[in-house]
Amino acid sequence: MVTSAIRLNDRTGFKHGMKRALDFDRSRAVALTIDLQREYLDETVGQAVLRPEEAERVVRANAALLDRCRELDIPVVHAYVVRRQSETDRGFHTGGLAYMRAAHEHGLSQVPHRPARTRPDRVAGTPEAEMPAVLVGDGDIHVTEKKSLDSFMATSLEFLLGRILGARFIIVGGINTDTCVYATTFTAANLGYAPIVVSDCVASMRGDDNHEMALELMSRSIAWVLTLDETLALLDGDARAS
Repeated sequence: MVTSAIRLNDRTGFKHGMKRALDFDRSRAVALTIDLQREYLDETVGQAVLRPEEAERVVRANAALLDRCRELDIPVVHAYVVRRQSETDRGFHTGGLAYMRAAHEHGLSQVPHRPARTRPDRVAGTPEAEMPAVLVGDGDIHVTEKKSLDSFMATSLEFLLGRILGARFIIVGGINTDTCVYATTFTAANLGYAPIVVSDCVASMRGDDNHEMALELMSRSIAWVLTLDETLALLDGDARAS
């Protein structure tokens, strides 16, 4: 097999220019979290948990972002997987993905610091399907029919965002940066939304390299990638992200 080092072009100027070009309208913004569940954030119950420091970072950053959004009357939507027992009984517990199914069947872990899953994840009624209480508000909207990497696929999310909430800007946080966050953001861009991925509010169970690669790809082609501080400044109208 031929291998070669990947040499990245410096796209810093482009990304900074795009941040300056972001014409944000808070009245048309929605905050969207993806799979922020105890399966990934609580090592007492989850099988594919982030490293403890990453889990703490993601919970803390999302709590700060979502609290500010609620204060500003920006709708908060949570999209995440809750599997029916009948689905897992029929073996549908890898989102129907051939790649992940093969890993599961051969006992291969995608998580460098954890063994492979041995049971279906996020089954309805289990602790791992729950979101941490600190991330949930009374007026939040929950889209729990997500089954695949893409939060839009075969769910009510597009109808909710487009028809009910009139969204234009989607502020994204969640797990995993390189799969569900990436897939959802890609579809959001294809559907004409302006996705803003908050780098402090996302992470990958597969490691920092996957997380950083996904952020780099999104920032070059489909989404604005901002830090939490940049996003809060944008929400508060203090300054353009820079």
